[in-house]
Amino acid sequence: MRENEDGMSFDPAAEGWKVPEEWSGFVGEIGPLWVRRGERGLRVGFEAEARHANIRGVVHGGMLMTLADQMMGQLTWYVAGGRPCATASLSNDFLSPARIGEWIEGEAAIVHQGKSLIFVRGDLKAGDRPVLSATGVWKVLGA
Repeated sequence: MRENEDGMSFDPAAEGWKVPEEWSGFVGEIGPLWVRRGERGLRVGFEAEARHANIRGVVHGGMLMTLADQMMGQLTWYVAGGRPCATASLSNDFLSPARIGEWIEGEAAIVHQGKSLIFVRGDLKAGDRPVLSATGVWKVLGA
């Protein structure tokens, strides 16, 4: 449990966030990454810790790109009916630095779904401040 920007305590679990049990390996090492359904699609969030910092003391861009990839990839898995999907293309635009101690969250939404390709857009924010914008294409494996 942590304090949000208003100094109020914030407990992701109490706010409806969950940590998927299947997220292990690399994602398990950098997390916990929290998930919940959003207005447009899927939301993912995490609390930025010192271990997520780059040499300048803000959240490493690789961490933000990983969050976007995981968030968008998880959404494609859902809309593909649980069939495996792989990132074919991922483009990220860094908009402002994410700071250690901030709750970073984002939401992904499907832009277009074909038979074997799914196009997704996602945005990450720290509070109301945009941090990263991403677009990507996922290949539905075996399609």
